[in-house]
Amino acid sequence: MASDTDLLADLTPAQREAVTHVDGPLLVLAGAGSGKTRVITRRVAYLLRHAAAGKNILALTFTNKAAGEMRQRIEALAPGAGVWVGTFHSLCARLLRTYAPLVGLDRSFTIYDQSDRLRAVKQAMEQLDIDSVTVTPERIDAAISRAKNDLISPHALAKQSGDHVSAITARVFKAYQARLRESSAADFDDLLGHMVTILKEHADVRADLDRRFRYVLVDEYQDTNLAQYAIVRALSTDVSNLCVTGDPDQSIYGWRGANLSNILEFEHDFPGCRVVKLERNYRSTKNILKVADTLIRHNRRRKPKALLTENPSGAPVALTLYANETDEARAVASKVVELVREGDVTFGEIAVFCRVTALTRGFEAALRAAKVPYQVVGGVSFYERQEVKDVLSYLNLLANPKDDIAFARVVNVPPRGIGKTSLDHLIERARALRIPLLAMAREAANVPGLKDRAARSLRDFGLLMDELAALRDHSAEEVTRKLLVLSGYHKFLEADAKDNGEDRLANIDELVSAARQFDQEHPGGTIIDFLEEISLASAVDRWKDEGGAVTLMTLHAAKGLEFPAVFIVGLEQGILPHSRSNDDDRDMEEERRLFFVGITRAERELYLSHCAVREFRGQRQVAIPSCFLGELPDDALDARDLSQMETMAAQSGWQRIMPRPSPLQGFRLTTAAALGGGVPAQAPVNINAFQPGVAVIHPDYGIGRVVAVDGAGPDRKGRIAFTVGGEKTFVLAKAPLRLVSGG
Repeated sequence: MASDTDLLADLTPAQREAVTHVDGPLLVLAGAGSGKTRVITRRVAYLLRHAAAGKNILALTFTNKAAGEMRQRIEALAPGAGVWVGTFHSLCARLLRTYAPLVGLDRSFTIYDQSDRLRAVKQAMEQLDIDSVTVTPERIDAAISRAKNDLISPHALAKQSGDHVSAITARVFKAYQARLRESSAADFDDLLGHMVTILKEHADVRADLDRRFRYVLVDEYQDTNLAQYAIVRALSTDVSNLCVTGDPDQSIYGWRGANLSNILEFEHDFPGCRVVKLERNYRSTKNILKVADTLIRHNRRRKPKALLTENPSGAPVALTLYANETDEARAVASKVVELVREGDVTFGEIAVFCRVTALTRGFEAALRAAKVPYQVVGGVSFYERQEVKDVLSYLNLLANPKDDIAFARVVNVPPRGIGKTSLDHLIERARALRIPLLAMAREAANVPGLKDRAARSLRDFGLLMDELAALRDHSAEEVTRKLLVLSGYHKFLEADAKDNGEDRLANIDELVSAARQFDQEHPGGTIIDFLEEISLASAVDRWKDEGGAVTLMTLHAAKGLEFPAVFIVGLEQGILPHSRSNDDDRDMEEERRLFFVGITRAERELYLSHCAVREFRGQRQVAIPSCFLGELPDDALDARDLSQMETMAAQSGWQRIMPRPSPLQGFRLTTAAALGGGVPAQAPVNINAFQPGVAVIHPDYGIGRVVAVDGAGPDRKGRIAFTVGGEKTFVLAKAPLRLVSGG
């Protein structure tokens, strides 16, 4: 085992203080890139030398990757020590093998993965005869997961349910848990919840585990939810040697239950705890850290600390305004090629971060065109996402009625009441007659064993595909748009928009944008040509070379990683910060933390970008710069305007000053109305012209579409759906709204 001299020699005074603290609670506020993992592993080694055996030390983190790295480092410092190292879920699964009977499970219980649990939710809904079209299983599953992470039981959820969907969720939750119990199964959330129940209701077990784990270390404590907090508290009641490390400024998982208060109130929960701040950053240049530090100081809910480094100043952080998303993506791809050609970095040392997955499509296309290898992390390639593949399967079936694979994927998407048994009957008959499934669907009334409802649904699906087939020679955009409406798929996703459906809708709208772009670049091209281009692109997606690949990922997925060169794109209102955060200060602070996390992933070079006009979610709109850009320090930035919008505005003869963040103060920008051929601001508009479906422009929210109108005369109101900012209601006679020609 390493000596004290070896353990402490290369540590800063603050790191040494954290490592050598033995008894009593300890809070380590570890800034980004401050050597947190080194402190944790050295502390474990120090405890092994001075305080406890490995079996009495528990180290917890959040990912298997982080746990594996921690385990390897501890093993290198103290071979064979036998320290408990793992994730919260792995710890609870291990303990439940011993204590499972206390919560009604066999010790050989099964752990359900996501597909298993969703299937069980669907079965529970079928058992209760709940229409899965009105409330989707995915939405119910997400609500159940949130309840479990907040330690809310089915009974408690039923008592507090305030609307129809909540009441349904409570009923399904109860039936779902009964089904799990009957099968002696636990889902991922149950691993935590069951352990909390055992620790709460069985004092002897809690006391035994508290004595066993004399020293508990928790990494990324700012990401703990209520269940994880309860476990940590229970294991630190009698013997309070709890050490937590984390950074409130990097708490970005509030949407999945993480409770920032856990780390902010640690000193209250454990009076007399020692607090150590790790403020020296080993990762990034001074300029990158100055940008990050200046940004995050705008948050109120945090623990103040500095970000210091002895690294060089490095190049200023690049902040670039592009004309549109195509220019942005091409410029990023070009810069990637330049960086690699100059030998500064390899492809594998470069990352592109975005707030929402829908933005990756344009960058995938640009990187493919530049012959740059890339990989999509924290998700799948754009064209392999479930909702995109669903629509492409419709298109493939439209183009090739013999495509049975496409038929099987979409025949019951959205749900049409065609179950597995019905499909099995159809497949059996089609195979006997040796005809395609779509052809057999048209003759569903003649399929033995099919119930009338399923036969009608199959026949109607055949009629739908016949209707869509008539569009085969139309433009790719027109076919895609009409398919989404006629199939009911867009409406299906809208019904689920409160949970994961919102991102899925964004991806579908991006597919429409891809179809429009294809039509513009391939006049006279067909839907078959469009599908062929996508198929070839998918093949390139899988290409890797020995030099690694550029990483495309969301900012959430980037947590815990670092890259020599980082691009953060799409820095606009409605994207980052997300439109959902507009009305909640805490949500806005989490969005700022998310940007902070992205910035602090960069080691040597950081490139930020936004657009003057963006094609996003199927609409072309003026993009408002992210409010966070105005919070960045001018002296650490190299701000450039490559949009050429001044020239466009002058040529249009219609200008106005857009409020800009400080790096681009005074920049002149044409409006979406000018781009769309709309009337100038001074021209009066008849309020009766604002009818549902009409496109409009607002000086702050950009382009939107009228959803509904109400009333008459000067009090007539209109509800407008903006891509940036969501839905807004205006008194039409007073609002600065103008029609966009061709809307």
